[in-house]
Amino acid sequence: MFGYVSFAQLANAIRSQLYAIPADVDLIVGIPRSGMVPAYQIGLFLNRLVCDIDNFIADGTIGHGHTRKLAIELTSLRQAQHILLVDDSIATGGSMQKALARIQDAGYTGRISTCAAIVAPSHKSSVDVSFITMPQPRLFEWNAFHHACVETACFDMDGVLCVDPTAYENDDGPRYEKFLASARPLFRPTLKIGHIVTARLEKYRNLTEDWLAANNISYGQLHLVDLPSRAERIRQGAHCSHKIRVYRETGATLFYESEIGQAHEIATGSGKPVLCIDAMTMVMPGASHIAATAKSALWRLRSPLGRAKGWVKQHIRSSRTPVRGA
Repeated sequence: MFGYVSFAQLANAIRSQLYAIPADVDLIVGIPRSGMVPAYQIGLFLNRLVCDIDNFIADGTIGHGHTRKLAIELTSLRQAQHILLVDDSIATGGSMQKALARIQDAGYTGRISTCAAIVAPSHKSSVDVSFITMPQPRLFEWNAFHHACVETACFDMDGVLCVDPTAYENDDGPRYEKFLASARPLFRPTLKIGHIVTARLEKYRNLTEDWLAANNISYGQLHLVDLPSRAERIRQGAHCSHKIRVYRETGATLFYESEIGQAHEIATGSGKPVLCIDAMTMVMPGASHIAATAKSALWRLRSPLGRAKGWVKQHIRSSRTPVRGA
């Protein structure tokens, strides 16, 4: 099971523990790239100047907005008497030690406090300041699409790799085929995806494969629903059952799902975690989320007639409203 931290969770943890940061810190120095995420959050909360380690060592340009005055003004970066050196997490402690050595080798003689926003229990004492203690394996919102787990994961397609079709586009006919050929991409993982698991129909395999190739998305297997029509897929409620079955059979370690109701259903049915992209939250099997569970149950039980009425109302309201579920 993966531990997970979102941007919002990180910001909440920092905000609630600002007292842990020494009051006389006058500059926040981040370790690129991920370390800049908590570095800027800390800097904004404390109203301190923020820079990356390379700019600090070079005593480079000081840059900040002008809508408010900084709590501590500096005429040069190296003028800082006490810096907070920040990374997003610590695995072995090697990156932090290298960063410390670089700053000291550059001749900086001021005080340095170290901060890793997220630490394993065994490394909590390795830094002066931390905000979240979490054992490995763990996944962060800012690296979720570029983490090694992508290679052993299942990915939903619509709402994750590309936008959802609108009600107007989702006609199981020529408009839908046009959408499949030209859908706007959303997240493009750096690594090869283990399995793409979508409720798209098997008859759209060629269009789907062509889109994936055109958008340079690498994957192992593409799992589609082998039913003749969208209406039959709805009648059988095949969205989640298909995803649950593939998630179980492949032995994948994580499922990236767009919609919160389906995320809960997949987690419950598979007994494994699901990263919900809409909410950017990790849904764990057996978790009690009443609102999402109710939404999922309604989605499962709604009749084909009810779905058709809902489509008509949605289409009248806005032809641009995304249709969830693929």
